[in-house]
Amino acid sequence: MNSPPIVPVRDPLARGKGNHYPILDSLRFVLALWVTIGHFGMFPLFEGMDVSTAFVRFVTHAWSSIVFGTPAVIGFFVISGFCIHLPFLNQEKLPVGRYYARRYTRILVPVFAAIWIWKLFGNKQGWFGEHSILWESVLWSLVCEEIYYALYPLVRWVRRRYGWMPVFVTAFAASLAFAATHLHALDWTALGPLGTAFLLFPVWLMGCVLAEKSSTIPPLESAWVIWKWRFFAWAGCWASEMLHFKTGIHLPQTMLWFGVLAWFWMEKEIAYGKHHPPSRMLVFGGAWSYSLYLIHGSTPALYEKLRIPNLGYILNWCAMLTLALAMAYVFYLLVERPSHKVARRIRVTDKRQLIS
Repeated sequence: MNSPPIVPVRDPLARGKGNHYPILDSLRFVLALWVTIGHFGMFPLFEGMDVSTAFVRFVTHAWSSIVFGTPAVIGFFVISGFCIHLPFLNQEKLPVGRYYARRYTRILVPVFAAIWIWKLFGNKQGWFGEHSILWESVLWSLVCEEIYYALYPLVRWVRRRYGWMPVFVTAFAASLAFAATHLHALDWTALGPLGTAFLLFPVWLMGCVLAEKSSTIPPLESAWVIWKWRFFAWAGCWASEMLHFKTGIHLPQTMLWFGVLAWFWMEKEIAYGKHHPPSRMLVFGGAWSYSLYLIHGSTPALYEKLRIPNLGYILNWCAMLTLALAMAYVFYLLVERPSHKVARRIRVTDKRQLIS
């Protein structure tokens, strides 16, 4: 069977240079901030109010449920698949050795630095076994992504020869079957790293498909349409939260479907971004969003060590978030950006390490 055609990378309408889509940078920052706020709690607008009345209880609970971090991580999976696949669309062969060396340098150096900081601030989790720091922390998603990175050369080989259909039929069917055998799993800890990566693999693959579509997606002009899709994305996030906490339908049953919603939403964001450049501040934040994702969990420990006086609910929350952003940016300058520079310099030229 002939290999299906690959859509060219360059899109003359896309903002930025070459195959770079700034809208995805801005989305990365929004998603990382969403995860951070999900861990810190919503802005304490109603904190300290008398919750003895039903109305106030309803308002405070509704406000606290606005942000739910797990679906944002699923959005990261879509963007990850997009960013991994996009640079290799027009290449006949994939330099496997260089691909692995660059990818793991970019990802793992910041991870180990972040773990060192967590340990410095008192984290007692072990590396492996029960309550592993690699799994029962924000690193769970990175463990899954490392598995996807490892599989990518094989996925690309199958796609080029047989198309996406066999890849997707197999991945989706296997994911749904696996989810059906874990109906009572509360979260990812019950599935383990391989099981979770297996379940969410179709979401990552959708990012690869979106990369191939990106240059042919027609521009979207309507602000109403894009905000409608943003609302749909938030509503899907909120619905999955309610299903998880209020019913017996937990994350392993809902996040695959949220990934489908995220795929359609991000397709619209790319379309809208072609004629409407995103906020420069959000794009700037996207450059160090990975650092924010890694380092925000250490913020409360540092905040406590700084012995900042109690400033009240609102100022305490603002100070904590400001500290998280500052820590993330410093981490980016000292660790993440240097690791990216090192990765770009890696050269592996052995022709035996090429895969078509």
